[in-house]
Amino acid sequence: MSRGLFVIGTDTDVGKSVVTAGLVYILRKNGINACSFKAVQSGGIIENNRLVSGDTMLVKKVCNLEEDEHLMNPYCLSMPVSPHLAAKIERIEINKRKILDTYRKLSQKYEYIIAEGSGGIVVPIIENKYFIYDLIKDLSLPIIIVSRADVGTINHTVLTVRFAESIGLDIKGIIINRYTGKIHEKDNIETIKNITKKEILAVIDEIEDFDYNSNNFKSLKSEFEKKIDADRILNLFKEKGY
Repeated sequence: MSRGLFVIGTDTDVGKSVVTAGLVYILRKNGINACSFKAVQSGGIIENNRLVSGDTMLVKKVCNLEEDEHLMNPYCLSMPVSPHLAAKIERIEINKRKILDTYRKLSQKYEYIIAEGSGGIVVPIIENKYFIYDLIKDLSLPIIIVSRADVGTINHTVLTVRFAESIGLDIKGIIINRYTGKIHEKDNIETIKNITKKEILAVIDEIEDFDYNSNNFKSLKSEFEKKIDADRILNLFKEKGY
């Protein structure tokens, strides 16, 4: 069984999919057998006349990873809304056991898994029954929190940290994403660090020319090569609390 980390966002559109792809890329670039896992994708995309997880396909493209996308993403829904609502509208029953069994199958093939959530930590997967935080607990994974650098991030990030702490999750640190160097962003980062007492693992710049459809990921790769140390990430898997 592989070791894992769970990437959660403080909100939607904070860039956790880019961070997940970047982390897997750095690990694989350093000869480490790693893969991503996304239990439920809502807002899937059409590619080659198939509904697929854009987040999963991003990892595959960035990392030149040949893996069955259904093993990396057991549920892909078309509506760009919360997974529980998308499943309800599309009349798809999400089965917790299928998610956990698929993760275990994937983890038998890789040393390390970077699991990615859907939206924030309290997003429902199954209406009124099963939430992202339940999945994290069932997988027994520590978490990395991805947050924006811009206005509003202090409140979102601190609340996410406090909720995660209140239910006993192991927080390995925070990655600040989409940083542009504005003075309030610098202050946001320091304030988050001071309030939460959590390590800022990296500050990832806004990747201006990132375009999923172009298949050109040079800027993404370059940014993560500059900001993420593979050994540091490996240590997160191994540190006490895993």
